[in-house]
Amino acid sequence: VTQGRQGQIPLWGAGGVGMTGNAAADAFKLVCLGANGVSVGKILLQLMGCVGNDHGRCNACNTGLCPTGITTQDLKLVRRLDVDKAAQNIVDYVLAFDQEMRKLMAPIGNSSLPVGRSDALVATDKAVAEQLKIPYAC
Repeated sequence: VTQGRQGQIPLWGAGGVGMTGNAAADAFKLVCLGANGVSVGKILLQLMGCVGNDHGRCNACNTGLCPTGITTQDLKLVRRLDVDKAAQNIVDYVLAFDQEMRKLMAPIGNSSLPVGRSDALVATDKAVAEQLKIPYAC
């Protein structure tokens, strides 16, 4: 901002999106704070059947020995991945994510993402909205 380059360099938000249980709300907050886009990579792997988590279970992505067949070249392991089911899970997730984003944008009158509009922040918890004096989006 001080160099006058705001809007010229894309800013992406990532890490922990969805950890609150509402990835769309997390993404919306990041966009309102200035992110041009948001990464939700781990969620997509889990929708495909990944059994890894933040507590160390599995996390063999980089070894080539993924037990669910997602991140491996081993033909025996690859057969474990149901590609059609994984694809459908991702499609369903993206459509639900889109609906949630639209619900969050409705109270502020936007039909496109409000990049860099911190005044557009909303709360999905009524008590929090009242306490912070920001709009409530159910």
